[in-house]
Amino acid sequence: MQSSVPSFADVITWSPNGAGGWDGAISTEWMQGRASFGALPAALGLRAIRIACGDGRRPRSIHVAFVGPLTGGPARVTAEILRRGRFMTHARAEIRQGDQLRTQVTTTLADDRSSSVVVDPAPMPERPSPEALNELPYFEGVTPAFTRFFEMRWSDGGFPFSGASEPGVGGWCRHRTECGLDPYIALLGLIDAWPSPVVPLLRVPAPASSVSWSTVYHQVPEVIGTDDWFWYRSEATAAHHGYAGMRAMLYARSGELVATAEQLVAVFDRPQSNPG
Repeated sequence: MQSSVPSFADVITWSPNGAGGWDGAISTEWMQGRASFGALPAALGLRAIRIACGDGRRPRSIHVAFVGPLTGGPARVTAEILRRGRFMTHARAEIRQGDQLRTQVTTTLADDRSSSVVVDPAPMPERPSPEALNELPYFEGVTPAFTRFFEMRWSDGGFPFSGASEPGVGGWCRHRTECGLDPYIALLGLIDAWPSPVVPLLRVPAPASSVSWSTVYHQVPEVIGTDDWFWYRSEATAAHHGYAGMRAMLYARSGELVATAEQLVAVFDRPQSNPG
């Protein structure tokens, strides 16, 4: 990427405003139609929460409600601690444009504790290495602009708008630009970079927007860089009346489960009438 183009780390680093918040705007390169790439408000909220907490507790889960589209104009993010307990902290962040709430982020952070309960996740399925797969191409006017900042190698499911018979997508992914020092924030970009698993069912392009998104962190690497590949897989749990539920898993290349996610997605397609 050209050095003049803002990296993932750049676009979520807003300026302190002296009133307990941060001010900034999303650059046009990171937009998804009229709104920003969804991982950015999630990352902005988590970053604000991490700064507000200031105690080094690890994020365990994050829930994001996309109340309205975060457009390219000036915006402000604020964060507050809801409760700080002996081992666990609950916190909330909000992003507003003018007097309109655009995104709300709630996060649970907690210290490690000793426990006899250990449940190993399902192992990552065997897949070709990313080097053995073709890169997902970028199509101007069809592929969202922000996808240029991620390298994706498809391994599972149909391509978007291919009229596939099964709802699911999967493949390898990594950041193309600097993603910052916080691996929990960097992972949000990778988890949200992929299209909804119902998009391959469509035969013509149509918007699909996240309404809400929950992520649970598991074995998170200490550092994530542009050389680090992760394998992603998502599937639809159900879809009716223009809304789809989905769940996803993200694995490190070493095979460790890094994070799981669930989303509610609104699909704005126009059903085709049956011929004859």
